[in-house]
Amino acid sequence: MGVFHCFLKRIAFLALLLFGISQQNLIAQGVQNPHLNEPCGFAKVIDQLEAQYPGFKSKYDAQTLQLVKSNPIVESRKKRITDTIFYYDTIYTIPVVFHVLYNVANENLNDSLLISQIEVLNRDFNRRNPDTVKTREIFKPRAGSARIQFVLASVDPNGVATNGMIHKPTTRTTFGSNNGQLGDAMKASATAGADPWDPTKYLNIWVCDLSVNNQDNLLGYAFPPFGHPSWTSGSWVADNRQGVVLHYKVVGRNNPRATGAIASANLGRCAIHEVGHFLGLRHIWADDQFNGNKCTLDDYIDDTPLQGIGAGFTCNLGGNTCLEPKNDMPDMFENYMDYSTEACQNIFTKQQVSMMRKSITEYRVDLPIKKDIITKLRIFDTVVYNEILIYPKSNIKKVMVEVKNEDVLDQLEIQFFTMLGQAITEPIAIKKNETLVDTESWSTGAYVARLVRTSDGKVIRKQKLFVE
Repeated sequence: MGVFHCFLKRIAFLALLLFGISQQNLIAQGVQNPHLNEPCGFAKVIDQLEAQYPGFKSKYDAQTLQLVKSNPIVESRKKRITDTIFYYDTIYTIPVVFHVLYNVANENLNDSLLISQIEVLNRDFNRRNPDTVKTREIFKPRAGSARIQFVLASVDPNGVATNGMIHKPTTRTTFGSNNGQLGDAMKASATAGADPWDPTKYLNIWVCDLSVNNQDNLLGYAFPPFGHPSWTSGSWVADNRQGVVLHYKVVGRNNPRATGAIASANLGRCAIHEVGHFLGLRHIWADDQFNGNKCTLDDYIDDTPLQGIGAGFTCNLGGNTCLEPKNDMPDMFENYMDYSTEACQNIFTKQQVSMMRKSITEYRVDLPIKKDIITKLRIFDTVVYNEILIYPKSNIKKVMVEVKNEDVLDQLEIQFFTMLGQAITEPIAIKKNETLVDTESWSTGAYVARLVRTSDGKVIRKQKLFVE
């Protein structure tokens, strides 16, 4: 630190010397000065000091070189960084307004629970939840961060300052429905509810009693964006019905009202699930668990395994309700869009994230109040490339190329050769976590796999493998 401070003093001294040079000298030397039209005048300073004090340049360069050599921090910055990728990302900030409707005092939630619900939304949507360690290893490469921030609204639709938490008494003892249909009475003042703030610009969350005959069967619901292709038109509703509805007993972290049959729903993750619907996600089993076509419908998300039924508020991590002929995987019960316990849930997948972000850019375009565009730097060193696995699967006559880090997908190609260097395949683009290469026509023996980075043709890995 002392060396750097001393260097700053030298720069200050140079500036003082510059002020001592007359304006006439500046004009006279301008014709000969190659740095005359540069926007920064530092080069002019050096040239003029050299003219006034012959030998200054060589001494100054020597001192600068000595400074760099004696300061390892400066020296390390000059080292060449390889395998570097710059990319742009956008973080969306969404304003939230809570409409707390209460008939009795117990239903009038304290603001602290609403604030904690915002904290849980930001934590889980951005994969900052401490229980990510519970994600099974087979699914960890698929986990994604939505890069979506939720904030309590600071201004209402009329431009008046607010804290985004509205408490309103209601004459209704419950907003639950006896006929099995979703009633939307909570969404209008005319039916003892609360009118939504502009649903295109706010995420409205209505908090109310959804019980029926004192039974806590319905914990929340939400509608997907109007026109979203992953949903049937029967799921689309007009703007005034858009938003999230939550049973007052499951809002926030450690809500003391979550007891009995819903005691496990006290982590604030009912809101995670419903906001997922609001942003276009379907249940992981594609809502077909009571139909005769289980395991034939999907949730339109490629990196969630095919699943036949919901978890049923359990955490049976060994379950596998749909056996697939290729690349079979167990059910992803830890997914937020399943019906597992809240203590079990801990993951959105990368393609679920992509779906939600697409909902913001194409269907809820006015919702974000802020779009922070950030530049990120990612350095892929040999550790990342060494995590790529290449191995034969003799039982199915194929070679598996397994890529754990999805950030390098679409940036690599693999090609296979005989031991004599003869190519037996064309270059194959690596576009998925798991790429299978057919070896049915290959003779039993040793081969060489060559992994190439497409951006510059650099060979990342050469690996021998034996194929039966």
